[in-house]
Amino acid sequence: MKKRGKLFGAIGAMALMAALCGCSSAAGSAQAQAMDFQAKLELKAPDPAAGNRPKILFVGNSHVFYNNLSLMFLNIVNGQGRKSTVKELSSGYYSLKQYADTQDQGGALLDKTLNKERWDFVILQENTSMALSSAAQEEMFPSARVLDEKIKAAGGQSLFLMTWAPKNGMKSGFKQLKKEEVQADVAESYIAIADELDALLAPAGIGFMRCAEAYPDIELWDPDKQHPSQAGSYLAACILYAVIYQESPENCPYISELDQDVALKLQTIAAQLVLG
Repeated sequence: MKKRGKLFGAIGAMALMAALCGCSSAAGSAQAQAMDFQAKLELKAPDPAAGNRPKILFVGNSHVFYNNLSLMFLNIVNGQGRKSTVKELSSGYYSLKQYADTQDQGGALLDKTLNKERWDFVILQENTSMALSSAAQEEMFPSARVLDEKIKAAGGQSLFLMTWAPKNGMKSGFKQLKKEEVQADVAESYIAIADELDALLAPAGIGFMRCAEAYPDIELWDPDKQHPSQAGSYLAACILYAVIYQESPENCPYISELDQDVALKLQTIAAQLVLG
């Protein structure tokens, strides 16, 4: 059920479910910007490398639990002949500020999870509105610093999952910003905090822009025009695989519910985006 939120779930284990949906609110006062989404990115590689069976924790909101992104990622890992232990902490509309707050239910659960087990990688996905430049300095960045400190203290690596702009863009005051403008704003925030913290970055939002330009016939968005479709989640999972394992997901036999041709195009976009 793609529209069911998981407050905490383990692959292959019982999950505590929260019937929450949505991931972002109004755009606030986002600044229209220009960005070359085709430009080569200099992305940090995992250090240390992923190893034989890394433990990976997904932390986010509905962008994560739509289409069960963590399980989709695990299926790609298995399809490539690798192994991983994957768990997920997600709830609709949640932001990193809430996850950084130990007085919050989700924040308390994340804190307990980080203290109880050692995670090689913790994937952090911010509420899209909090990643806009109008909110990032006061909302996203301080919370990301708190979480990154906890993750590193526990011996793990932070990996920021850059989200994608809504298909039809977002409103900023009385102006409607195009998705490319929103994506540029969001991307700059994710890149800035990843650089500051020397953290890993999975630029899924940029991958969406590249795919939308190259293959406009591939629908990356759900009918609500905000959340990912099966293809969108698969692209994000392929990008995460390329970042963590530093190898191409091309020709992976697991293609979810997609046509082989579509899956290969998404795999190739992920490989070129992350590995050059």
